[in-house]
Amino acid sequence: MPAGKPSQSSAMMYTLIAFVTISIIATVCAVYFYVKAEDYKTQRNTKDETLIKHANASEQMQTAKIVGKPAQGKTILGTMDNLLNEMVSAIIGTIPEDMPATVKANDAKVKINETFEVLVNDGIVSSTEGVNLIQIVRQLKGHLDTLNENQRQLAQRYLKLQDDFDAAEAESRFKEQQLIDEKNRFQALADDVQAKFDELRRIANKSTEEQVQIYMDKLEKEQAKVKERGMELLTTQEELKNTKNSLAMALEKLEAIKGGGLDIEVAAFKPDARIVRIDDQAKVVYLDIGSKDHVFRGLTFSVYDRNAPIPDDGKGKAEIEVFQVSENVSAAKINESSKKNPIVPEDIVANLIWDSRTSNRFVVAGDFDFDGNGAIDADGDEKMIQLIERWGGRIVGEVTIETDFVLLGIKPSPLPRPTTEDIQIDPTVEQKYEASLQAGQRYEEIFSRAASLRVPVINQERFLHLIGYRSLAKKSTPF
Repeated sequence: MPAGKPSQSSAMMYTLIAFVTISIIATVCAVYFYVKAEDYKTQRNTKDETLIKHANASEQMQTAKIVGKPAQGKTILGTMDNLLNEMVSAIIGTIPEDMPATVKANDAKVKINETFEVLVNDGIVSSTEGVNLIQIVRQLKGHLDTLNENQRQLAQRYLKLQDDFDAAEAESRFKEQQLIDEKNRFQALADDVQAKFDELRRIANKSTEEQVQIYMDKLEKEQAKVKERGMELLTTQEELKNTKNSLAMALEKLEAIKGGGLDIEVAAFKPDARIVRIDDQAKVVYLDIGSKDHVFRGLTFSVYDRNAPIPDDGKGKAEIEVFQVSENVSAAKINESSKKNPIVPEDIVANLIWDSRTSNRFVVAGDFDFDGNGAIDADGDEKMIQLIERWGGRIVGEVTIETDFVLLGIKPSPLPRPTTEDIQIDPTVEQKYEASLQAGQRYEEIFSRAASLRVPVINQERFLHLIGYRSLAKKSTPF
């Protein structure tokens, strides 16, 4: 073997081993970096998909325009969440915690719709195709300005009437003092005349007939003066009577102003509850009021369309009667209903007498045909009074500014004037005749007083419709 061959073979061997080793290392590195690249690519795709779920490509490019400048220390998404919370808080007053944005937005929308529906039902704002908060606020501002202006005008009228009342009262006190002074003067004059008369009588007993005649003439002159003073006193008393009448009229006007309003019957057409569910098979409806609202068994209501005002005659589409009461809900059976216009959820119900917060005051007068048989019931007014008192109303004897409603039946007809023969047969017939005259006079006075004080006057037909009792009244006895 030639010299130098073994060394050259070993070098080539080492070179080959080194090359193979470097190739293996390069292959391993390539595989490693490829796996890492694929892993990074997978992570990027996952993050891209997550990002797209939050916002698509066009939305990502528009985020700066949509959100604006992010809040300090907040991301764009965090800034949007803060903005949503601020908007929800401005609408409902609080920010629900740990709730999705869709729930928060939906709660705000529900609150807006509920408030808008109440405002539309109360006639404060007008119904539109959509809810416009700015428009609603403007309408509320206009309504408030109108109410403030009405209140200001009423206050001015009240102050003027108060001034007139004070002036009339001062004039009355002045007249009264004048009358007292006149009375004292007349009393002193009468005492003086009486003293002179006594002196004349004493002298007459001792004098001649001529002296008696002279003093008698003087006495007649003094009596004439006393009579003249008496006429003056009567005139002054008449003036005082007129002043008191003027004062009474001013007081009536003052009471009318205190209780005045644009619609005196607005309370008669106020709904008391809504129907939340209907069981057509059992002929039962469920109301959104219960024992917490002072509802009780036997209470009746008239049912009216949910999207229409209560009609002027008070006649509803159905009449219902409560038979079961829980804390927040009541069940009522359907006593009478219209087949052409059936009861549906959200229909309103009303009872003129019953009120969950107060006790209405009623004045009852006239004759009533309670069961509708065409004949006046002898105890018709007592049945009406039983209904009112049974359902929480109060009966008062006279119409005042605090009276809520006047229930008038048929005007009482006066009995024929009794003859002497009638009185001999029945000694009480004359008292009955006078009582019939007084009943008719009271009827007229109540009607006139209610008109002057702007107290709503309800007849029997409207009354029974407005309390949902027309069908039950045919049984002739309440309860």
